[in-house]
Amino acid sequence: MNGLNLKNIVAHLRLRFSGYFTLLILLTIALGLLRVYFFFKYSDAYTGIEAASVLKAFVQGARFDLSTVSIMSAPFFLALFFPGIALSRFLRRGILAALLAWYIVLLVYNFIDIQYYTYAQRHLTFELGNTWKDTDVIVKIGLSRYVPEFIGLIVFLVAFSAAFVWSLKGRRRSPLTCRGSYIACVGIDAVVFILVVVLTVVFARGGVQMKPMSIKNAFANDRIELGALALNGIYSTFNTLYNTNDDKNIEVLNAIKFENKADVAGFIVDRTKETSRPEYPLFRKYNYPENGGRKLNVVIFLMESWSAKFMGSLGGKVEAAPFFSSLSKEGMLLNNCFANAQRSYEGLTATLGSMPSWKGMSLDQGGLLYQTRLEPAVSALKRNGYDTIFIHGARPGSLGFDSLAKRFGFQRHLSREDFGNLEGIDDGVWGIYDEYAFLRANEEFDKMEKPFFGVVYSLTSHTPYKVPSKEFEHFGPDVDHRDFLNSMRYSDYALGKFFEKARKSKYFKDTLFVIVADHTEGVSTGDNIFNNYHIPCLFYGAGVAPSVYEGVASQLDILPTVLDILNVDAPFTSWGKSILSNGERRALLPRGDMFVWVNGKYMLLTDLQNPLGLYDYKSDPAQNKLKEVSEKEYKPLKEEFQQYMKFSYDLILSNSVRPPQ
Repeated sequence: MNGLNLKNIVAHLRLRFSGYFTLLILLTIALGLLRVYFFFKYSDAYTGIEAASVLKAFVQGARFDLSTVSIMSAPFFLALFFPGIALSRFLRRGILAALLAWYIVLLVYNFIDIQYYTYAQRHLTFELGNTWKDTDVIVKIGLSRYVPEFIGLIVFLVAFSAAFVWSLKGRRRSPLTCRGSYIACVGIDAVVFILVVVLTVVFARGGVQMKPMSIKNAFANDRIELGALALNGIYSTFNTLYNTNDDKNIEVLNAIKFENKADVAGFIVDRTKETSRPEYPLFRKYNYPENGGRKLNVVIFLMESWSAKFMGSLGGKVEAAPFFSSLSKEGMLLNNCFANAQRSYEGLTATLGSMPSWKGMSLDQGGLLYQTRLEPAVSALKRNGYDTIFIHGARPGSLGFDSLAKRFGFQRHLSREDFGNLEGIDDGVWGIYDEYAFLRANEEFDKMEKPFFGVVYSLTSHTPYKVPSKEFEHFGPDVDHRDFLNSMRYSDYALGKFFEKARKSKYFKDTLFVIVADHTEGVSTGDNIFNNYHIPCLFYGAGVAPSVYEGVASQLDILPTVLDILNVDAPFTSWGKSILSNGERRALLPRGDMFVWVNGKYMLLTDLQNPLGLYDYKSDPAQNKLKEVSEKEYKPLKEEFQQYMKFSYDLILSNSVRPPQ
């Protein structure tokens, strides 16, 4: 066996394993450099945090990166080190070329994740799957707002590719020759293959501990920001997709026993004024006389990214919505309203479907939204003789809004293509500027004869925050988040123009208006968890007296409140509760793989088992008080949350939201 001796075998093994570790370390270092970029890009969030804690997050991040690289490289490693493959230079080069291309894709994805964090204050999970139809729009935004970053990314990728090629090109050939001893050589490579598999599994699970590493390990600290620093977008996406069809959440919830199902339903259903069957508690109707409802028109404005932090009427130090603030004095303003969403799709689903988008039962995963038996409030209005229309100035299919509008029962859907001549009214990225979309909505409403339910979704305050002209650049370059604030101020101006016209229209005096945000603007509200979810909500017009509502409310509560105001007796399904109802109130908000459970004082950040943060949102929303208060104080909150989730999962998994027809 020429060349097959102990010295050459050891040299061969050393060469093979050095190649394995080179591939691992190269991408791990690259992800680490992107973490450094993330840290400096969001350095304001780490002001005041001890350097030791930041360093610990970086160390934990390296562990997540190594796990990520091992998981994402596993198929290539299995092919590259499979016995016999190593003996073919052609196959090795083909696999390595494919691996380099794959590594570049992963680095680009992680770069996109870092930019995405600006808006959602969390890492990517399955968002790109929902926005593939808007790829050209996303590219336009990237090219208009992130040119320096993209140039830097290209330089980074070229440098990485050069390092990848250089690290492998200069490697000497194995001294092992296999003439006459092919089986022995394959046997040696089989040992290498087994060891590579073992090492890859160990690195992928984050070590040899009993339980593999998971996202919650990143948040084993008092600050959410440190958890975000430790994670990367590739890992968070893979982990979410892997666990979406996993039964771990179901196992946890199956272990939870109901203490009193009626008590849980009481957070949603007011038994003093609503009727429902015990087996279908969310399918209910108000106890109003049949056909005794008030035939008021209903118009809901869903305002893109509007954040209470920038509204004087809600305590904001910066006023970006002066018209809304003036209008709020004439209607019912919700002082503690929270978004059940961090994305537009979720905000629309929560507001119009009164149905949540929580991980594990997410509506845009596995078609649950279309497979679950629902009776949206829109259907209840249609049965009461209402015409329905959904107006959004973007292209048909953008963000999946067209299919959602159909799912929720809208008869008409107006989009960008219905506006005719687009000259001067199109922003060139997403669609129609808000002023023109809102005025078109007024024209449509004025033509409708029956009582109608109309929804108008704003657009201009979505990134890249383009306004029609410099006339609308109210905030100067010395103001933080000026682009967003200017776009929000413009949308508020457009809202004022709408009401100026609407007040002269025949439908106005018989119309209930609701103005609510779809979610907050991520980067500017990332200073604390309260601001990250606190949104405006105003009920104005017919049937509403001026007041300020101080109770806990969320987007899920909006349509149940509308039906209550209208005295509609038709049945509907909803996870929300009218703000005119009696009893305790709660809100459940999504936060990536976690949840935020809200009562009248606290916001509890938690996963299905372990609380991670407790915030007194009325006195000190930035301070995590989990370690300052006794377990006795927050344990009832945790148990409420678990009971609520158990209740919700049982209904979803058994498809018992509404009885079969």
